[in-house]
Amino acid sequence: MIQTNFRQKHRNGATFKILLLLVAIFSISLALPAQVTIGANEEPLSGALLQLKDKDNVTDSTLNARKGLALPRVTLSEKKELYPMFLANPDNPASGPSTDYTANKQTIDKAHTGLIVYNLVEDDDKELCVGLNQWDGDQWNCFQSKMGNAIATLGNCDSLKFLGIYKNDVSLNAGNYMTIPLHVTKAGAYTITAMPDPDNGYYFTASGVFLTPGYYFLSIPGAGTPLNYTPTGGNGDQIKVTFNNKAMDACDPLYIKVEDSSVKPVYYMSCSATKVKGVYQLNKELDPDANYIEVTLNVTAPYGATYVIETNTVDGIYFKGSGMLNTASQTVKLQGYGTPTSVENKVMTITSNSSSDVSTCKATVVVSYPTKSVFAFGYYENSAGYLGQPGSGLRKMMDASVNFGNTESSIVKIVPYSSSQTFYPYNIINGSAAYNTATVKSYLDTKPDIVITGFDLDVTDKAGMAANLVDYLKKGGVLIFVCERQLMVKAFFEALYPGYTITGDWTTTDPMTINYVNDEIVNGPFGDIRGLLWGNDTQGASGAQGLPDDDDIVIISKNNNGTPMILKHKSYNLLFISEGGFNANLNGATGSNGSSSSIYYPFAIDSNFKPITRTGWRGSYTVENSRLMANALAWAIKQAQYNGINTR
Repeated sequence: MIQTNFRQKHRNGATFKILLLLVAIFSISLALPAQVTIGANEEPLSGALLQLKDKDNVTDSTLNARKGLALPRVTLSEKKELYPMFLANPDNPASGPSTDYTANKQTIDKAHTGLIVYNLVEDDDKELCVGLNQWDGDQWNCFQSKMGNAIATLGNCDSLKFLGIYKNDVSLNAGNYMTIPLHVTKAGAYTITAMPDPDNGYYFTASGVFLTPGYYFLSIPGAGTPLNYTPTGGNGDQIKVTFNNKAMDACDPLYIKVEDSSVKPVYYMSCSATKVKGVYQLNKELDPDANYIEVTLNVTAPYGATYVIETNTVDGIYFKGSGMLNTASQTVKLQGYGTPTSVENKVMTITSNSSSDVSTCKATVVVSYPTKSVFAFGYYENSAGYLGQPGSGLRKMMDASVNFGNTESSIVKIVPYSSSQTFYPYNIINGSAAYNTATVKSYLDTKPDIVITGFDLDVTDKAGMAANLVDYLKKGGVLIFVCERQLMVKAFFEALYPGYTITGDWTTTDPMTINYVNDEIVNGPFGDIRGLLWGNDTQGASGAQGLPDDDDIVIISKNNNGTPMILKHKSYNLLFISEGGFNANLNGATGSNGSSSSIYYPFAIDSNFKPITRTGWRGSYTVENSRLMANALAWAIKQAQYNGINTR
């Protein structure tokens, strides 16, 4: 009994010691900091809760381990959901959220901020990447810096086109390409591919990166060589388009016809029938459907071959067209492309792929001038319309698009200010303001493209007015100086030619002859009026006598004394007309007789406001004031564009 009691006591003591040891260990562990080093028997870095290493005594930035951290590998299925962690069935993404997640999603999402996993599947549509992903409390974010793949949809199917001619056994070149409109909804990398299904030896492909979402219009180059041509009556090769290996089929079906390369085209271009269609403006891109050249073809043989006709590139624009030869005579369109970079007329050289005709044709493309401004002044702004006020004959002629406008039929191509007004601004001053030198100068200082004077210019400070007009001229301004006041004519030309004594030669001769000179004022877009007459309204005009014998002066008309009555200057943009009423027309009247008077209003326009010959002048004469003025305005617009005060 004594022994038994001893053993029992011994067991109780041992049990007590073990319990005491466990309490001690537990107490010690509670006192330790919450920092752990795994893989080495040393303290972790002071700023780390957990350090992984398997090499001891490494305290700098050098290698401290030979193995890595194996994170959990999962399949993420939604950008803004903690799946598969909180799926009803973690192995089935379609199972939906667990009951707990449904009830406490916001709390659970925030509590898991900082969760890191390795995702095994990339999903561009859901913006989920392969690799390390971090939960930020709202969504999964990819650790990698790569942008990922772009997401896009097709735009207008009418703009998805395959350009160029495709023939079997003929390699694709720079003229074979595909245009495709895209709406990019997510920036990123892309690869676009289009190819026949089944394969026929050629394809279109391009790769790149969309840096921002938006609307894009791409040209995708073609490559390869078509193997088989499309049989007669066939639709052609069916083309399949993919974007980042996903089908883009919203515009299907798409076809390309491959022609038989053994069939050669034989035709002739009729150069005399070539016509340029559409209107052309500086810095405005051509519309292929509105800007084109019509060419008439005389086809010899065989029908079914393909014509390819194109022009050279001139100042940023070119034309091209292709199609099938199917009749003995057919008119085809060469569609225009590019943007005009200048307003010069563009002479396009047209060439063809005819196997028998190597000749070329020419076509001239006229680009409209930009809108020009006008400043007109003179004492009388009345029913005669000397200054081109609204409703006058001169103004009606200037504003008629058939004369000056941006239509295919406009004689002089210029972009109008509006449908009813060509020039802008068109400033007019009259009465005493027109005689005020300072007022006129203030308008000249605004640098109008064209200045027109009219009856009357009997100003007080003639020298000052003349100096201002000459200064405007020397700066590049275009001046149509219509003046019959002798002293004003004298002052103006003496300011233009210092040291010369000029006399205003008063003339009552009416009508007077227009000289045979090679100049656009008398042989211009509104007709050749050389050798014809002009009318002297109320029989009073003042020529400029005493001018230097200067090659820069073109004498368009002179009186019986040989004094220039109308002249143009070659160095300055000056046209001088010695008769203040040269543009007189009663209240914008139309018709060849202008009015019932045979001695007034020599300026005539027809019912469409086109300049016409004035009949019944002085009984039996015909005069050409309006056609000369129309030619003068065409010259003025051109000078303002190429050598003007605003374009030098």
